[in-house]
Amino acid sequence: MSKIEKHNINDLLNDDKFIIWVTSNFKTNNHFWMNFKKELNAQDLEKFNNAVLILTKLKTLNIDDSKSVKPEAFIKQQYINLLEASNKLKTSKLRVLKPTSFLKYAAAVVLLISIATIYFTSNNNTTSFAEHLTKTNYNNTDILIQTSTNEYFKITEDTNSKWLLKNGVLVNVNSEIINFISTENLISKKNDDTFKIIVPKGKKYALTLIDGTNIELNSNSTISFNNSTISKQRKVALLGEAFFDVAHNKNRPFIVQSSDLKIEVLGTEFNVSNYENDGYTSTTLINGSINVSNPHGENQKIKPGTQAKLYHNQNKIIVQNVNVQNEVSWTMNRMIFENEKLENIVTKLDNWYNVSFILKDEKIKQFRFTGTLKKENELIHFLQMLKYTEGISYKIIENKVELFFN
Repeated sequence: MSKIEKHNINDLLNDDKFIIWVTSNFKTNNHFWMNFKKELNAQDLEKFNNAVLILTKLKTLNIDDSKSVKPEAFIKQQYINLLEASNKLKTSKLRVLKPTSFLKYAAAVVLLISIATIYFTSNNNTTSFAEHLTKTNYNNTDILIQTSTNEYFKITEDTNSKWLLKNGVLVNVNSEIINFISTENLISKKNDDTFKIIVPKGKKYALTLIDGTNIELNSNSTISFNNSTISKQRKVALLGEAFFDVAHNKNRPFIVQSSDLKIEVLGTEFNVSNYENDGYTSTTLINGSINVSNPHGENQKIKPGTQAKLYHNQNKIIVQNVNVQNEVSWTMNRMIFENEKLENIVTKLDNWYNVSFILKDEKIKQFRFTGTLKKENELIHFLQMLKYTEGISYKIIENKVELFFN
């Protein structure tokens, strides 16, 4: 048994004496480690030198000399920071960087990540959701993440964590967004772990998939997905509403299955709405092109500025021109209506403010409204407007709002 098998790279990076030796510029206990090094064969010597290089490189970046920080925790955190830096480097606009400085930075990051990956992907140092998020039961008040093991974890205002999954995926999650980021040694399968993000009424949440696709989820929405990078298609399932900015990949189409409407793209921006109470699924295209189809085989290719709508239990896909700004205004915490019936408006207010509406009169249902509602304004602001401009009174009991004529 070789010496490195007893003292592998994991052990070395967690050995206080080894860390002290490296960080003291090879002065403390130098005689011991030099003798240790002499006895290594070529393969073990390479591992030893990699461990030295990891520590020396990390020290030049940011080292916390506090004794309260465990070596493993420090190394892991620095590695995660490097992965994030590398991901930002790949997605940044290169024209804002000078070529020489960009190449120098990129080389340093790639070198360090390739070395550090030996440590983190070849040893059991990856962690799970259970170690970073609060486990909970299913509920309709918290933003939830459901894992493939059917466990639920909640996202709170204080959530701010990052860690590596066992398949080499970096997870970065806070109160506003969860990012899944690929690493150099990603282990991907066609049937990777499936996740589900559940957003309750009154809240929004964002998601970045492992391919770089950005998704913003509206209130009362659920999306299912996995992290496979080798499947022939990238698939998600949506119930509710979401805005998609899909990363382009001509070899792997992006599929959104939303009730009975299937949406296929290569890379583009579009909105999908599929609330059960609306009675239809619609998709509105902002940029690029998308192909929509129903279960009966009808296909439609739509262009920017148009919307495809399919009413549930009907066969015909309806394509029409729309005001795109109105359809995606929710992403900016606005709702824009043009001659919209009040019975349709209150379903959206229900999702925004988590209240139920009772419309006592048929005339109230048919009342039409044109204008902009801002989410930062409380619901009472809209109700007061109805009262003083249209004579529609209201009564609020707990989370129910009754609208009626005096």
